[in-house]
Amino acid sequence: MIERKYWKIVGFASLYSILFFVLFGTVTILIPNKFFARMTPVTALDYVFLIFTSLLLGTYVSFHQYQKKYGSKKCGIAATSGGVFGFLGFGCAVCNKILVLLLGFAGVLMYIEPYRPQIGLVGVGLLGYAVYSKGKSIF
Repeated sequence: MIERKYWKIVGFASLYSILFFVLFGTVTILIPNKFFARMTPVTALDYVFLIFTSLLLGTYVSFHQYQKKYGSKKCGIAATSGGVFGFLGFGCAVCNKILVLLLGFAGVLMYIEPYRPQIGLVGVGLLGYAVYSKGKSIF
């Protein structure tokens, strides 16, 4: 019975990770498509943050789904902020309408765009912590 639990968690984590990768990759044009446009160049670090964010977010959602069914129902602020920071780490900051609305085009270029690698690293770190703490309570 315990092994079945692990395989179920791993299966859902894989499924959610693939879904997050396709969704985020499509919206941020890291997966080329004709529906969206990107105004900043793509770097290798964008792909690294996309992969790690997708894997960690998929794992966290799988853990949360398991715990919601068998235990606690609360969602962590570390996972939420990690997902947002992770998305900002590989997304096009200039293309983000909410950031442009809040900071203006010049503000985004001055305050967000130069620090995207650090923002992505913070996002992956927060997601890693969220997965660790959620996994610790399950296993």
